[in-house]
Order: sequence, then C-alpha cells, then structure tokens
Amino acid sequence: MKILVVDDNEDNRCLLETLLSKSGYEVVSAGNGIEALEKLRKDSIGIIISDILMPVMDGFRLCRECKKDDSLMDIPFVFYTSTYTDRKDEAFALNLGAEKVLYKPLEPVKLLHELKTILEDHRKTLLVTQKISIENE
Repeated sequence: MKILVVDDNEDNRCLLETLLSKSGYEVVSAGNGIEALEKLRKDSIGIIISDILMPVMDGFRLCRECKKDDSLMDIPFVFYTSTYTDRKDEAFALNLGAEKVLYKPLEPVKLLHELKTILEDHRKTLLVTQKISIENE
C-alpha cells in the first residue's frame, strides 16, 4: 500500500517516511497541498496523512479538494498535526471528510495501530457500499 505524507516540515516528513517504510508501506511525500494534489493525480495512493498548517495550500483545503474530486474522494484522509488541536478544529476536520485527526507527537506503535484501524474500517465500509450497490442493481 502506498501512503502520501504531506507536511511542510522536512524532519516530520522524514520521520514518517522512515517509520512507514520500515513497517512495509511504500511512501510518497509532498511539502504542501498543491504538491500533494499533483502526486495524487499521478499515482495510486491508499491513504493520505497530512499536516494542517502548511504554506501554499494547507491541509484543510487539501482535504476539501480531495473530497470533492470523484477520483480522490474515497482515499482515507488523516490529519496528523500539532496545531489546531481544539475540539472545534477536530470537528471541522471531520466535517471536511477526514477519517481521523491525530496529534503530534504520537508513539510510533500507536500511530501504526491507528493507521491500520483506519484502513481496516475503510475497507469494510467499501465492501458494505459495494454490496448495497450490487443489491440495488
């Protein structure tokens, strides 16, 4: 599975890239939302992990752009942030379509567990959606 990591901080990207690649994931990185959209349109991505506060295009706008694009809307979107940690910010992120908001720093084992759970839940949701669609036809 390929994961897109979006963060303007190179150290944060490097940490996630290392953790995820050592855990068996293929990782693609971007420094902002514009770069992320370019990579999403060129590559098959299984999940997006994005910071919120970034230059050029922030994570909130990236999430909004992904969720309104038919070819990207089904990709699970996870915010991983150290800013915007208020309950209102989390509610806003979830209302945009994000599956989860995680807060930096997070223990590597906990982060990997959260991602695995999100991916499993997403897979189950897709299976149920496909079953309902087939039954309706």
